[in-house]
Amino acid sequence: MKTLFLAIAVSLFSFGASAQSTSKTSTQKAAAPAVTYRCPTCTYTSTKTGECPKDKIALVKVGDYYCPDCYMSSSKPGKCTMCGVDMKKMEAPTTTSSTKK
Repeated sequence: MKTLFLAIAVSLFSFGASAQSTSKTSTQKAAAPAVTYRCPTCTYTSTKTGECPKDKIALVKVGDYYCPDCYMSSSKPGKCTMCGVDMKKMEAPTTTSSTKK
């Protein structure tokens, strides 16, 4: 009886594990949209966050807002919390030749 109970428990556990691994692979197949970051002062563009190698200024995510004076960034429009200047929206690059990875 113990052997039968153990066999049923093991088969249920293996069935559950295989069902979970199948669902993970189906969600991994969906490609996330590419996120682009740009330097607020020059045309440098990257797919990774960080700072511009030329200007040493933090890159801003395309679609977010940044202050043109102190380069502080925010996901919401409005005034800069540090200097009070109106935030500008970071636009996508017009040409793909400046894209670097």
